[in-house]
Amino acid sequence: MSTYHNSRATIIATSLPDESLSAVHESLSKKLSAADSHKSVSINEAIVSAQAREAHHQSNISSPNNGLVNGNTTSSQLKQEQLEKEIEQRALEKAQERMELELKAMKEQLQRKEKERMQKESIERDRIEREHKKEFQLAYQKWKSDAAKELLQQEKEIEEKKDMNGVAKEVVEGDDLKEDTISNNNDHHPILGPQIAALPYKRVHLTSAATLASLPVYEKQRAYRHDRAAKMAKDKKKTLWMGIPGAVALYEEDDGRLSILDGQHRVGMMALLKEEQRKNSGKGNKTSQTSEELDNLDLDNIVVEVFFPRQSSDDSVSSSSGQEQDDKAIIFTEINKAEPVKLIDLPGVTSKSTRDIIDHASTHFYDTYPAMFSPSARCRAPHLHLDSLRDALFASDILSRENIGSGGELVKWIVQKNSELGERYGTLDNAELNNGDKKISASALKKARKHDFYLGLESSWLYK
Repeated sequence: MSTYHNSRATIIATSLPDESLSAVHESLSKKLSAADSHKSVSINEAIVSAQAREAHHQSNISSPNNGLVNGNTTSSQLKQEQLEKEIEQRALEKAQERMELELKAMKEQLQRKEKERMQKESIERDRIEREHKKEFQLAYQKWKSDAAKELLQQEKEIEEKKDMNGVAKEVVEGDDLKEDTISNNNDHHPILGPQIAALPYKRVHLTSAATLASLPVYEKQRAYRHDRAAKMAKDKKKTLWMGIPGAVALYEEDDGRLSILDGQHRVGMMALLKEEQRKNSGKGNKTSQTSEELDNLDLDNIVVEVFFPRQSSDDSVSSSSGQEQDDKAIIFTEINKAEPVKLIDLPGVTSKSTRDIIDHASTHFYDTYPAMFSPSARCRAPHLHLDSLRDALFASDILSRENIGSGGELVKWIVQKNSELGERYGTLDNAELNNGDKKISASALKKARKHDFYLGLESSWLYK
């Protein structure tokens, strides 16, 4: 795939118009030909890559003898070669789509910066002109006041105060005009479409799924899994009535290039649904209610939030690439910090009475042994995570298996299990512990003994 990227970058960069000798187009050519083009791919490119692997795998299964019979190429081999050519052509097309979007974004960003620079220069000229005018007026008033008689001294002082107030007012109005002018950007992005909100730290747009599928993915993002996107697309057909919930998070660099920070699998899901819509439109008739609902799914207005680098305090110095990478990582981490919803908390999974019993018992131990609970779901022994404990109690079906009907009964049952673990681990020495199947550190065992709380050392007690 990187070969496709480099070849397309060279073609696009060398096919710029005659004015490519200018600083703007020279910058665009260098950026398109840069070595970091291969670090990330668009969702469309990832889908084509996945299809290529599937075709190659299918070829190995159907033609174990390399497709040769008595020295002649079989028809299946010819079909396979044709399929590979088609996939290669699609890969080139998708790579070119992404790079053309990058070129368009970079050109727009450079034009926007040039416009802002010209606006700032115009505002600065106006400010200097106003200052010169006020300086002249002040000088004139001073000369007039010096020539006035003693009886006009009081009137002169009042006039000077009025003049100074007028200067301060015009300076403030000038600063307001500057801020308003600079912040008055176009509300329609050439790639992302209509802007529906502009905040100090991000913008919100309505963008088509097709455009999102052509954007590259943040290179430090987890790998795109086509099977996961396909499963999401299959499940989405059951909830088409709700549209596409949530927002896809993008990052816009100083040169205008965009990348997907969060939501790559949702974008892959939408790309697959968009392809199915296209196939349905070609059939001319609706085969099922699901097909009709899918055709009505609006994939041209997807909510996206666009984050951008922190602005430097010095306008003459642009943000460094290192800071941009740090900003990307910080935003990505912030978005993905939230813990996933546990099974017990999903609507319709369990009854309120069952959840109340489990919540009562879990909260009891959380309040009784606060030192043994951690805020992290990935905590180590001997600690427990409150929501993970709740989910484990539900998933192990303890209430039904032990015929428990109240929170108090569940507390008693867990206390008994903790006592049994205490009898086992309370007398175990370190040598016996290291020789066993369950590896527990000496420090974990020491803390469990100190607080007489052993439930976090293992999870087998949930099923005994």
